[in-house]
Amino acid sequence: MSKASKPVSEIDRLIELASDEKPRAAVRTVDAPSEHSLSLENQKDSSPSMWRVLIQLRVLLPYLAKVLPLVERGLLGTNITGHAAPTIDTSNLDRGIAGVGEAQRDLKTALNAQAAELQLLQEQVAGLTQSVEKDLLLHEEISSNVASLRKLVTASVWVIFVLLAALIALVAYAIFGHSLRP
Repeated sequence: MSKASKPVSEIDRLIELASDEKPRAAVRTVDAPSEHSLSLENQKDSSPSMWRVLIQLRVLLPYLAKVLPLVERGLLGTNITGHAAPTIDTSNLDRGIAGVGEAQRDLKTALNAQAAELQLLQEQVAGLTQSVEKDLLLHEEISSNVASLRKLVTASVWVIFVLLAALIALVAYAIFGHSLRP
């Protein structure tokens, strides 16, 4: 029997189609010829057959081979041989998480202390601002009082100067006015 006349099973045809070589024409079995072949050349069906979809998904097989053991270990807790996977020591991770929690509490305490200090500083700044405003008003009042006092002193000096000049003139008239009379 030659290779072409030998009955070919469906699995052999799938393997042949999945190979990288160009598939040859579908070989019909001698016992039960089927109307549908698994060849990619058969384009009579408008909807893709299940086999055709599976063949197109063959590129995903290497990735599935790598992912399935990881999924098995994660879900079942077993390794690829079916034995229980060794447990992972998470004590370091637990200590690290506890350390992070303590650090977070310490930071929260420090943040609250700084917030209280900022509040106190804000109150002190508000008090200083009010004090500066009061001092500024007092300075303006003193400045206006000094200005009015200067005007008063200037006016008083002029009045005193005029009165002194009049007194000198009267004294001079009194002294020289009696002596000029015979």
